[in-house]
Amino acid sequence: MKATAQLTFEKIRFDQSTNAHLVVRLAAPPAQEAAARPPVCVIPVLDVSGSMEGEKLHHARESILKLVDHLSPGDFCGVVVFSSQVHTISAPTAMGPVEKGALKAAVGRVQAEGNTNMGGGLLSGLDHARVTKLPVGMPVRVILFTDGLANAGPAKTGEELKALLTANLGEATVSAFGYGEDADQELLQELSNLGKGNYAYVHSPEDALTAFARELGGLLSTHAQRIEVHLTASPGVELTEVVTDVDATGDQKDVVLRVPELLAEEVRDLVLGVRLGPRPVALDAPVAVADVDVGFERLESGHLVRETASCKAVVRFVEPGAAQLTPDPELDRAVAIAQLVRVQIEAEEAARRGQFAQAAGVVRLFQSALVTRGHHQVAAAAGRLAATVHDEGAFQGSRAYRSSLRKGSTRNVGSKYDAQADADLRAMGKGQSTEAQLRMERSFRAQENPGGGSHRLDRRRSSRW
Repeated sequence: MKATAQLTFEKIRFDQSTNAHLVVRLAAPPAQEAAARPPVCVIPVLDVSGSMEGEKLHHARESILKLVDHLSPGDFCGVVVFSSQVHTISAPTAMGPVEKGALKAAVGRVQAEGNTNMGGGLLSGLDHARVTKLPVGMPVRVILFTDGLANAGPAKTGEELKALLTANLGEATVSAFGYGEDADQELLQELSNLGKGNYAYVHSPEDALTAFARELGGLLSTHAQRIEVHLTASPGVELTEVVTDVDATGDQKDVVLRVPELLAEEVRDLVLGVRLGPRPVALDAPVAVADVDVGFERLESGHLVRETASCKAVVRFVEPGAAQLTPDPELDRAVAIAQLVRVQIEAEEAARRGQFAQAAGVVRLFQSALVTRGHHQVAAAAGRLAATVHDEGAFQGSRAYRSSLRKGSTRNVGSKYDAQADADLRAMGKGQSTEAQLRMERSFRAQENPGGGSHRLDRRRSSRW
C-alpha cells in the first residue's frame, strides 16, 4: 500500500493563520491474477419471507449458488435463511466438491413463506461467524439480503437492529443488500456502515447477480484490512475536523482514522481540516506539518502479517505575494465529495425532524459554493440531493438514491446502486468497479453454470429445507 498526504495549498502566507484541508490518499496495487489469494469465509443471510416468492427468490438463490461455485478449497461458506423463523441451511464449512454440492442442493430447495425476522437472521449469521473455528485472520463477511421491513423476531425497529449488530459484530463484517423500494434502504445502508461492509440497492431480480458478483470479487481481492491511519500534527498546526465519514478518534493534535478494508487497485481519500499558525519568517522550502503512519493487516501465505506505511504532509510558508490563492483542483474535488456526504447527513437529519426548507436550503447553499469552486459534477449531485429533501413525499421516495449516494461517495470502488446515484457517482469519479469485480461479474453472468445442473430446479417449488 502506498500512502501520500497533501494539503490543498502548497504555498501559504507565513504571516497569518491559514485554514486548509489535508487529503490522505491510500492506494493499493492491482491484484496479481497468478498469485494465490488468501481464503475467505462468506455467510449469506437470505430473506425468504412471502414477499420474496417468485423471481426475487429465484435470482437470490441463483446468486448464492454462483457464489458457492466461485469459492476455492480453503474457503468457508455457510447459509442462513429467515422468514418468521430462522434456519441454518449450513453452518460455515470448508468448501470442497462434496460440500459445495450438498450446500447448493440445500439452497435450491428453499422456498418463500412467512414474515420477516431480520434480526434473528442477522444474529444467527453473526453467531456462526463468532463460533466457527477458522484460520487466524481469515476475513468473515456476512451478507444480509432482504426485500422488506423487520416485523418479527428479536429486533423490529431500526434502532433495535443497529444495537443488535453493534453488540454481536465481533471480528466479522456485514454487507447489506436491499431489494426494491419496500426494503428500508436507509437502515440497510446504516447497517452496512456499522458492519464495516458494503451496501447494495437491488432494483430488479437480475441485479442480485451483479450485487453478489461485485461483493465476492471485492472480498476475494482484499489487499489490506483493519487499517488504522494515525495523524500527528506538528507544532503550530491543529487538526480541526475529520471531514470524511469514517470512524475517527482523537483531538486537535493526534487523530486515528479506521478503515475496514482496501481492495486491490482501490484508491481511497481521507479528508481532514487543518489550521496552520503563522511563522516568524518566510521559508520557501518544504516544512512538515503532519506525520501520517498507516498500520494494516494482510494475509500472506496463510499467515497474518502486520505492515506499515508512512508519509509526511508538507507546505511552504512564503511571502504574501508568492502564496497560492486557490486550492489544488484535484485535491479540492476530493474535499468537495467528502463535504457532500457531511451536508447530506445534516440535511437528512433536518428532514427527519420535518424541517424540509432548512434541509433543502443547506444543500442548495453548498451547491452554490461548489459551482464557485468549479466542481460542477459534484454540484449536480448536490442539486439532485436538494430535491430529495424539500418535502415529505420526495424524502420518502428517494431512499434508494440517497442511500446509494452516501455509501458510494465514501470510497472509490462500486457496488450495485440506484441508477441515478450510480450515474452521479461515476461523474464524480466514484463507483468504479475494480478489474477483479468486473471479472467476477462476467463470470457470474456466463451462460454455462460451472458448478453443474442443480440450479435448474430453482424455479420449481419444492419441499422446504
